Amino acid sequence: MQQTTRAGVIWTFTIVAIIVAILLVIFMIQNQVQTTVTFLGFQGELALGIAMLIAAIGGAAVVAIAGAVRIIQLRSRASAADKRLNH
Repeated sequence: MQQTTRAGVIWTFTIVAIIVAILLVIFMIQNQVQTTVTFLGFQGELALGIAMLIAAIGGAAVVAIAGAVRIIQLRSRASAADKRLNH
């Protein structure tokens, strides 16, 4: 059995990220139809693929922020529990 290394994991995730990036580029190229986008009263024309990519990035940012807040909460609770146990 072969041992997994950090470098191996990093290379695996790098390759997966490159494949996803290539697929996103293909998606954007195939969806160049102009569409009207309205947000908070602003309106403009934008390629459909770009509009969907921006929406996906916004969604990912919301998930990342929620995850970061949860991690901070858990670390704070763990720190408080550790202080109670050591004092």
